[in-house]
Amino acid sequence: MRPLFYPILVSLLAYVLFLSGLGAVGLVGPDEPRYADVARGMFRSGDYITPRLYGEPWFEKPPLYYWLAASLFPLGVDEVTARLPSALFAILFLGLWLQFARRLFGQQTAVLSCVLLASTLGWIGFARAAAMDMLLATTQGAALLLLALWFWEQKPVHLWGFYGLLGVATLAKGLVAVALAGMIALAYIANFRQWRTIPKLLWNPAIAMFFAVALPWYLLCYWQNGYPFFEEFIVKHHWQRFVSPSIGHPQPIWFYVPILAAGVFPWTALLLLPIFEVIRRGVQPILRDRQRAYLFYWVVLPFVFFSLAKNKLPNYLLPILPPLSLWIAHIIVSNRVNNQGSKAAGSSELRASGVQPAANGPSERFSPNASPDSLLAKLSLWGIGFSAALLLSVPVLATLLPESLASGLGRAIAEWDTATLWSQIWKGPVPAPLWITLLLLVGLSLLLLWRRQVLEGVFLVLLGVALAVFAITTPLAPSIDRVASVRRVAQRIEALGIPPQELALYRVQRGQSYQLNFYLDRELPEWSPDGGPAAVSYVIAGQNEELPHALHVVLFPGPKLRVWELPRP
Repeated sequence: MRPLFYPILVSLLAYVLFLSGLGAVGLVGPDEPRYADVARGMFRSGDYITPRLYGEPWFEKPPLYYWLAASLFPLGVDEVTARLPSALFAILFLGLWLQFARRLFGQQTAVLSCVLLASTLGWIGFARAAAMDMLLATTQGAALLLLALWFWEQKPVHLWGFYGLLGVATLAKGLVAVALAGMIALAYIANFRQWRTIPKLLWNPAIAMFFAVALPWYLLCYWQNGYPFFEEFIVKHHWQRFVSPSIGHPQPIWFYVPILAAGVFPWTALLLLPIFEVIRRGVQPILRDRQRAYLFYWVVLPFVFFSLAKNKLPNYLLPILPPLSLWIAHIIVSNRVNNQGSKAAGSSELRASGVQPAANGPSERFSPNASPDSLLAKLSLWGIGFSAALLLSVPVLATLLPESLASGLGRAIAEWDTATLWSQIWKGPVPAPLWITLLLLVGLSLLLLWRRQVLEGVFLVLLGVALAVFAITTPLAPSIDRVASVRRVAQRIEALGIPPQELALYRVQRGQSYQLNFYLDRELPEWSPDGGPAAVSYVIAGQNEELPHALHVVLFPGPKLRVWELPRP
């Protein structure tokens, strides 16, 4: 039975973190319904070359997500099939990450990196989104791991795999995958002055794999659509996104600092480890070690690149979470093992937790540049402890979440009443025993950390995160769905028997309009009080005021939407 325990446990955790309640909340924001609508259009039309939104060419993103979602739509066009590609890629990548990271840094670091990555808010959130970001992060992450193996082992199969996966990443979100991989590779080569590697990297038959994977769709889409495809996809959504704020997402240069802190929740405190390592040891010792230099460039260059871009969105940082988790895990394991006196001490604890350390793996072969640091070891311990304690904020955040989505976080906090809040936590939709279990897991984790049982303490934090995800995606999901998505509004419209062709929108939020279009399966026109469209008999209005001369007003639950029935001529 014991050999089956750990595979079953890992499978159960993967299900809870990434698959449970995947369709419990309707499609949210403007992106999820748009991407799902484009995939539905491909599924219905059979045209898998030109992405179309409401029948018109739509070149904002390349086709990988649409292909994957459309391939699942025979099972049903819904939230689960729309989000399943991201969830499956997130799970599969963690398995690949464990195998490859073990070869680069050893078993302990690889396992810890996977635990950290799988339990971050950013990884869990985007694994549950009908979007391209997880597809880019996973395919590009796997490609860059293979590139690292090729740099160090010079095996052709690694280079072929790198170029093949880079081609897939280019189909996931465009040429940004090539730009990031090129920057990281060039910085690493320049750092170690391995200039002869450049011809081996570029003038190699393996590069044909990249063109064989990525080029056909680009050529076919250009052949079908001509210059408008190039102008919209390359000029606008590649070049202008970087150099011009006209796309509509301008943010200050420091925008990604709080975004990264939130994205790695609950491990936010562990961001201090790489920062402290750079400050304490300097950059040069890191750059003299090939493993840590590669991680350094993999994390820092994309962060700087996207910080300099004129348009910034939180999802742009997702690709740096895997290398960042590996860098943090490397710091924790290296200082922990050395401070305990020998790698045997660390290995014995791993065996006790059911994980077998890699034989002669590189994680314990630390260079002189990675000598133990007692302050880093203490900071690691305190950082993990703070992260565990940070989970205690989840019941409060989960209770405030529906109101925050409905009225904004500021208003939710402004209306904070301690007595009422505690009553909502213990008597709300999430059963109190779940929150009590979370409290016990945090307490036990802190106890294990106090006894210097780091890996066991981290694992209990992972269990706490899984419990929090289950609470939010299962008992709390109906409350979130009521305010975050208009799925119920669309169901109410259908129940009232309102013909979609007689509907129009008036002052409806952008995200809500895309959601309504998806759920009602048509593009609803904009209505104007001054006239038109003439065939409209009902208006979905995004305001609370009643319309003069309307026969009656129906108030829907959730978002502030009303239906006006217009006077008939």
